[in-house]
Order: sequence, then C-alpha cells, then structure tokens
Amino acid sequence: MKAFIYKTNQYLLERYPTIWNTRLIWMLLAAVLLHLIFFVFGFFSLTNPKILHERNITTLFFDNGTVFLSSIISILLFVAWLIYMFKNNAFKNFYPTTRLKLFGQFMCYLLIIFSISTFYLSYNYGIKTYVAANYPDEQINKEIEITNDVALFLSEDVSDYTIDKRRYPNPFNTLFCEDQERFIDEDLPHLKFLDEVFQFYTLSTKVIPINDRNRYTIEQDSAYSGYVFKKTQDSLVTFYFKDSVVDMQPLVKSVKPSYYNASFTLFVSMNDTLKTNALNYNYNYAEYSDYDGYDYNYRPEFNLRHQIRSKKNQELLNRNDKNEIKKLMDDFLAISNAYKIDHNLTSEQWLDLVYHPGDFEVKHFIRTLPKDEYEYARVAAANQTEIEKFYLVHRSDYHYNNDALKYTFENIEEIKVSNPLADSIHFFLWFSFFVSCIVFMFRVTGLKPLLFSIITTGVLILFITLMTALIFYLIRGSDNLAFYFISYITLLLGTVILAIPLFFAERIKKLVVAICVNISIAGFPLYLFLILGIISMHQRDSCRLDPEYYKPNFQCHTIFDVFELNWSYVLYVIAIAFIFFYSRIIKQWKSLPEG
Repeated sequence: MKAFIYKTNQYLLERYPTIWNTRLIWMLLAAVLLHLIFFVFGFFSLTNPKILHERNITTLFFDNGTVFLSSIISILLFVAWLIYMFKNNAFKNFYPTTRLKLFGQFMCYLLIIFSISTFYLSYNYGIKTYVAANYPDEQINKEIEITNDVALFLSEDVSDYTIDKRRYPNPFNTLFCEDQERFIDEDLPHLKFLDEVFQFYTLSTKVIPINDRNRYTIEQDSAYSGYVFKKTQDSLVTFYFKDSVVDMQPLVKSVKPSYYNASFTLFVSMNDTLKTNALNYNYNYAEYSDYDGYDYNYRPEFNLRHQIRSKKNQELLNRNDKNEIKKLMDDFLAISNAYKIDHNLTSEQWLDLVYHPGDFEVKHFIRTLPKDEYEYARVAAANQTEIEKFYLVHRSDYHYNNDALKYTFENIEEIKVSNPLADSIHFFLWFSFFVSCIVFMFRVTGLKPLLFSIITTGVLILFITLMTALIFYLIRGSDNLAFYFISYITLLLGTVILAIPLFFAERIKKLVVAICVNISIAGFPLYLFLILGIISMHQRDSCRLDPEYYKPNFQCHTIFDVFELNWSYVLYVIAIAFIFFYSRIIKQWKSLPEG
C-alpha cells in the first residue's frame, strides 16, 4: 500500500503537479469513504421505529448529534489537508506558474472543501433510501386507509361523537348545526345533551362578484354581516346565512355521543387526491360584539372529506359485522405494534368497549396517554362541566397514543418527498466557496495580508453599521432615503477596493494592494448582489409611481424576479469566472517590488 501511494504521488508530481500539490486525489478518496460511512449511518438510523414518533424527523441529523460528529471530522480533515498542502507553495517561492494553474488550485480547493463538508447529504440520502426500501407507497397507503377506517373506535374525545359532527345522510350534509348556547333560540326546536345544546338550520346564500372596488369592503357592508361562513371560487364569493330552524328530533334516535356521528379523518395523506374546499367560518354578528373574548372564527370544518368519512363509518356500523370490526382492529393493532406505538389494547378488549349494536353509543373513552396514578386527586379539585364529568365517568384505563402514529405517517411521507440536495445546495456551495477563497488568499498573499484583510473587513463593516445608525437618526421618517445612501456608500467603497489592484497597484504599498486583492476575491459576489439590490430598489420605487400600483392585483416586478432563487447559481458561476480572470491581477501583484 505504501509503495502504491508513493508511485501514485510520483506520477501526479511529474504530470499533474497542481493535483499532487493540493492532495486532491487522496482527499476525494477519503471524502468518498466517509460519505459512504455517513450514508450507512443514515440508513440504519431509523431501524427503531420509535424515532418516527416525534415530529420533523427530517432534522434528525441535527437532533441526534450527528452534526457534531460530522463537523469534527470535517475540521480534522481540513486541518490535516492544510498541513500537508502548505509544505509546498510554488507561488510563494516564485516558481513559474500561470493564471490557469492558479485557477486550477482554487477549483481543487473548492472540490475538496465541498466534499468534506457535505456529509449531511449522505446521511439524509441514507435515511431516504431506508424509508423507500422499508415503507413502500402501496404499504403506507394501505396502512393509512386501515387507520382512518378504524379511527372512529378510538373514542378519545367526546366532541368527536356529538350530533353536530354527523355529516351523513341527507339532510345532515346540508344543514348547519349551531352549538353555541348564546346563539340558540330555545323557543325553537333544538337538541340537548347534558349542558350541550344543538340547533340545526337551513342556509341561505348571497353570491357577490368580486371586483377591484369591493374586494376589501364586502364584509364591511351591513348587508353581509352575520354570515355563518363564506366560500370564494374564481371571481365569486358566496356568503352563507342561517335561514330557518329544522326539527331534527324525528331523524335522531339519541342525542348521546355515538359512533354514528364520527366524521373526522385521523390522518390525511400527502398522496390523497380528494379536493376539499374548506369553508371559511367568520361570524360577524354586530349584536354579539359585547361578548368580549369570544372567538367565533374557530369552527369545525364542513367539507366533502367529512361527508365521505361519515358515510363510510355509518356503512360499517350498519353492516353490524362483529368479525369485520374485529378484523379491522387486528390489522390496525398489527400496524401499531410494527411501529411500536404505545398502547395497552387488544382487539377483544377493544371490541368489548365499542360494540354496542343499535345506536352504537360511546360508553367508554380511551386515553391518549397511560393512566396517571395521581390524576384523580387533581381532577377532584377542578371545576368541571357536565360534559367533562361525563367523560371522566366513562373514561377507561386503556390508552392509545394516536399522535405517535400520525407523526410516524407524517415523517415517512415527508422523508419520501424531501430533497436534501435542493434544500441545502445553496448553503454548501457558498460555504465551500468562501472557505476556498480564504485558503486561496493565504496561499497567494500569505498570512499577514490575510489577517489585515480580515481586520480591514471588520473595520469597514463597523464603519458602515455606525453610518447606518447615524443616517437613520438624522433622516427620521425617510427610511428609503437612508437605505439608498448606505447602499451607495457601500457600493463606492467596494468599487474603490476593486479598482486599486486594477489601476493603482504600482502606486500604492504592496500590503495595501494585497488587502484589496483578498477582499475582492471573496467579496465580488457580494458586490454584484449589492448592485442587483440597488437596481431592485429603483425598480420598486419607480413601480410605486405607476397609477396601476394601487390596484389590488398589481405586482411590482424587479430584477430579482427574473431568476428568483436561481440568482444564487448565476452569481456563483460569475464569482468563479471572476477568480479565473482575476488570477492575472494576482500574478501582477506578486511581481510588485516589496515596500
């Protein structure tokens, strides 16, 4: 092995001295090996499905400490690479070199630093590979379907099973159920369970075309106050109002909580193609404005998904097939056990809790967390509504953590659709670019100019910051003018720094020119970004003078809208091209006499 390394180095030294000098081959080989190791780490990081029980598992690289391991390895590689590379510096020792060789060195630095700083990508693609291999779409979709079918029997919250949640059959899917006692007329037909009151209404509508004139003033018109909800489609907005009360007593066998009333969907998959138009609830009763603190904006959704789920639930209950329900529970618990969801249910016990043919009344509630031995002492000390007392009396000692299952499905789907490269490529590209610039600066100008460049940059940033504060203080009420002033001052400083090596190198002290060279190498993309920002400011201000600006749908387009986020790639390519052409200036600086 040692002989192979020696022969390889000799071969590279004789034919590709820049590659030999930068240790490009060996660093890339080490990086590839480490990327494979991090890929394996990522692949096996989800072998315990309990990890999927927490939200935002896509940040696992940061949450489990892998980021620190990755950073330490990257720093060690970086330091070791610098030690070996700095043993030979042809440019510093006045060996013959060309602009192309200087640029080649910079590109080698860029490749090496990018390769040893992107272990995050390998780790996350390892996670994606594991999820794709172990949780195929067909399996997950089937598991979600079973979960949503059996979810009505989880009976964890009284409000999910009250009569106002029923959406099937007709007319339940067309009526509005008022459940706030202060808005209920008790002289008209209504339903009551303990301290909960329900009153069903038909709905009347008013359809209003939307135009620029009334877009923001419709709701201020008293003719549309007190609507139940509104729905906006294309250029029309439909307001729904409570019309007349409907006596639902003949259609309701019992007002007690029932599985027949359940219409919720436990988990909606990203792959679900059902399009639902959730209605925007927004009561605006002027006569109820005295009820401080009352928020009528929060209402249960009233859409097609609830109707479909309510129908499926009732069809299952109407079949009254005990074996079918038990089979559904068995499949669901098998899924739960595979994902290690915390619960203490068996299908037999669960079936005994929920199987009450006829009305399928909810007589037992399942906890979301295990029973707390101290809970009864705490509950006894609290004031309780009738519904709360009902829940506590019927609460069983069984529990099921449905949040863990929902987060598991959510994490699996998010990992599948995630794109670690697209999400982080801009950071890694620019990080590797600026670090490569620092190494390149040290390589061509030395340590002293580099340190002075850092100090000079800090002083300039401090100067601009203080100038900004002073300008904002002096020009109060004219923030736009202050932004222009600071932007142009910064642009002027940047132009002077760029111009010194180009036009005044022979008239100024070599160290000062070196500082300007260093700042130009790393700062040129920022200089371009500043120019784009100034152009954008002028375009926006010019747009605001257009009479069309005050119309609702009018948009001001600036130069940033041309490529949007892709400007990052454009500036990156320009920055690298600048390094190529600027290498000639670097060579000219090196040839300047000292002093």
